[in-house]
Amino acid sequence: MTKPRINLKGTEKIDIENREINDDDKSKKCEKSILDINQKNENVKTQVIPAKKVIQIIETYGTVNILAIEGSQIPLYSITPIQGGIGLGKISQLLEDDMLEEIMHVPGKTIKVVHRKHGMCDTTLTLTPEDANNIVKKVADGVNKKIDFQNPLLDARLPDGSRVNATVPPASPDGTTFTIRKFLKDPMTIVDLINTGTINSRLAALLWMWVEGLNYKPANILVAGGTASGKTTTLNVLAMFIPESKRMITIEDTAELRLNHEHWIRLEAVPPTEKGKEVTMDMLLKNTLRMRPDRIIVGEVRGEEAKTMFTAMNTGHDGVLGTVHANTAMETITRLTNAPMNVPPVMLTALDIIIMQQKMSIGERSVRRINEICEISGLERDTPRLNPIFKWDPASNILRETGVPSKLREQISRAAGITIAQFDQIAKHRQQILESLVASNIRDANSVCKVIKDYYLNYRIK
Repeated sequence: MTKPRINLKGTEKIDIENREINDDDKSKKCEKSILDINQKNENVKTQVIPAKKVIQIIETYGTVNILAIEGSQIPLYSITPIQGGIGLGKISQLLEDDMLEEIMHVPGKTIKVVHRKHGMCDTTLTLTPEDANNIVKKVADGVNKKIDFQNPLLDARLPDGSRVNATVPPASPDGTTFTIRKFLKDPMTIVDLINTGTINSRLAALLWMWVEGLNYKPANILVAGGTASGKTTTLNVLAMFIPESKRMITIEDTAELRLNHEHWIRLEAVPPTEKGKEVTMDMLLKNTLRMRPDRIIVGEVRGEEAKTMFTAMNTGHDGVLGTVHANTAMETITRLTNAPMNVPPVMLTALDIIIMQQKMSIGERSVRRINEICEISGLERDTPRLNPIFKWDPASNILRETGVPSKLREQISRAAGITIAQFDQIAKHRQQILESLVASNIRDANSVCKVIKDYYLNYRIK
């Protein structure tokens, strides 16, 4: 019997999810208990719940998810842990919650989580040193790695794709730490990015045009941004626009991309071990060039593989996609041309688009936004010239076109043998398709990919 799960979301309507609850009377009492609290605080902007009442509800009704509490600067994500839980023990329930982005453990503190809607939250869950050590050891065993005094750092992946970073003494002298970055079971799509305000439908349609290239001139694109800005999510979304007739190969340090594609080969770097040789990103990328790829996707560019990637762009491999850590478009150029990437500036002219993505605060909310789109339009004194064609306006929270003519639009039109007006007409049609998906609330990956696939089957330029 699953106990009620209660969500108190500020002044929003209270949602009580009852799955397989046999005791209806208990459920009604639970709902009334919460509503009584709500009525006492109905004029409060952020719902405040007395700490004693929270504890009482937890003890009485079991699993509870509270997202605001008196005297705390961050919300409280509250659960009743399963005693002697299977899998990863006490944190198993957190791993099952698809609304969580990250799970973080600091020795001697309550576990913190990052909620997809409510941001950083405290929890009611604590781990003993033994609990934390057991969790980290299980993770390491699952990927045939060691984490101990001689090997105090661990990067690993759970079976569901979640990324795990863990440390033990002497690297973390206070005890075992871990950070788990979770991924949605159902990957985000372009519809989700529109719905969350990360992107608007006009730019979404252009991204579709650029990635596919009207089957003549797919663009080389880098998604740049800071940590947790949503780069990999955007990259995954862009890859959904690649036609299924194309042979697609992804190269990642830690496999994160989740694609629904007929001809997809996934490659992952292998760290050195006592028994085996290291397989680097650069080695994988060089090997990929011998595999007749139509599209190459590099999960995160940060080392010598950058030069190999740009060599591929400059030798006829169009439609290369990747991500890079940088805070501005110019910083992206600087990072690419300096150690350890060392890409010659002249090679950067093969890059068509830099998508800048940022995690920012709007009011009390933490959001992700594409805040700039820049084209590379040649060299100026040995430095790539950046043309911003979209920029985010913080005053209105809107991503606006700058009016700067798009070089890529001209290149794709010329390659496809159409006029600029025809290019714009096709982009408008695709924008209408995306807006229709948004209006119909069709957002799951399978459905969105089917719409894109059907479009390619039924629509031809010539």
